[in-house]
Amino acid sequence: MIKLAAFDVDGTLRERDYLPDSTRTALRKLKEKGVALAICTGRSEFELVALREELGIDWAVSCNGSHIGYRGTTVAGTPFPKELIQSWLTLAEARGHEVLLYAADSMYLNRADAPRFRQAQSEIGFLEPTVLSAELRAAIPDIYQCIVYCEADEQGAYTSLAEGDLYVHRWRPWAVDFNPRGMNKAVGLKRLLEHLSLAPEEAAAFGDGLNDLEMMALVGSAIVMGNGCDELKALATFVTKSLHEDGIAHAVDHLERTAAI
Repeated sequence: MIKLAAFDVDGTLRERDYLPDSTRTALRKLKEKGVALAICTGRSEFELVALREELGIDWAVSCNGSHIGYRGTTVAGTPFPKELIQSWLTLAEARGHEVLLYAADSMYLNRADAPRFRQAQSEIGFLEPTVLSAELRAAIPDIYQCIVYCEADEQGAYTSLAEGDLYVHRWRPWAVDFNPRGMNKAVGLKRLLEHLSLAPEEAAAFGDGLNDLEMMALVGSAIVMGNGCDELKALATFVTKSLHEDGIAHAVDHLERTAAI
């Protein structure tokens, strides 16, 4: 039986401001059946407070697995070394790159003039970050994810400054996520499951993108949206309908029919 359901956000739970009413109903059904709910996303938890509270979701595995929160409070996390963040900011300043940093309860942008960030913001709806001043940079909090707005042939300058491997996810030709070594959604979700004394076989994951691959390979029930990528569908235990065709509700109905919940 499924005891926890983990949901990607963009392309799975919602698309920009569109969130189907059927998804709200499906999540209520899961909770009524005793299934714990978690967001599992490449975004920061800071960005998702309103969504999490609206949907009654207690847990959030954010920053591609680097941070775990319960109702907005940090439970566990793997931040970058602070000296690495400072090195990246110095490099970005020299090269004219924009950098977005995710802390547990805030987001920071390294410069006010940031056209690529503004383009991404218009496409996928980032909240407004705080622009780093010299004072803020000197006292920067723990950072769990870094987005550098650069081309693929420029990212090596950043990865070469890190000791060991980074989790790297390029989501635009001009934008790349960096997370601490060993991090991905599956690592964060497994950490949450262990915290709740649950086995991966007791979890379902819902997703659509390449950064959901490891998460789908971990869980007992891998639900891939109809609008998901082919690589993810190859790992699915069930391919549901698309987000705009009430895919979450269709999948929950399937789980109920097959006595998985």
